[in-house]
Amino acid sequence: MWVLGTRAYAVREDLHTYNAGLLAYAQGGGCLLVLYQTQEFVPDERAPYPAALPFSAEEVSEEDVPVTILQPDHRGFNTPNRIVLADFEGWVEQRGSKFFTTWGPAYTPMIETHGTGQEPQQGVRLTARYGDGFYTYVALAVHRQLPYAVPGAYRIMANLLSLGQGDASN
Repeated sequence: MWVLGTRAYAVREDLHTYNAGLLAYAQGGGCLLVLYQTQEFVPDERAPYPAALPFSAEEVSEEDVPVTILQPDHRGFNTPNRIVLADFEGWVEQRGSKFFTTWGPAYTPMIETHGTGQEPQQGVRLTARYGDGFYTYVALAVHRQLPYAVPGAYRIMANLLSLGQGDASN
């Protein structure tokens, strides 16, 4: 598995140069996990399938708003931990940022959330089969939760890191 950290495309110029190699890795059977990015990341150019991440991309800054798990039977919510709504309790600062606003049919939305007065957001976590592998974009603010030792964030991150191991249903 390869994991591209939060805002990596904003600070790692080499990711733009070698992006095709990362996609080839996923297409050949690997799992590419991309944590939320800023506008330097253009999904139509850097992701395997069409998607949009405009400058005005949505975020949910209310850390305690409801979350809906859209694919509860998906391996990513069940291995190694069973992820439940309680895993989203005790979050700080925000739920997530820089959600994809549109995406092609190859992507499966995994989570939905929204802030007060906001339409439901499903571009929070998307996954797609790509060749023999997988591509996953995660705009959850997991990186903000880890320093605060939020248990659910650790459980979610463990599941994300286990994607691509031993199962073809990522």
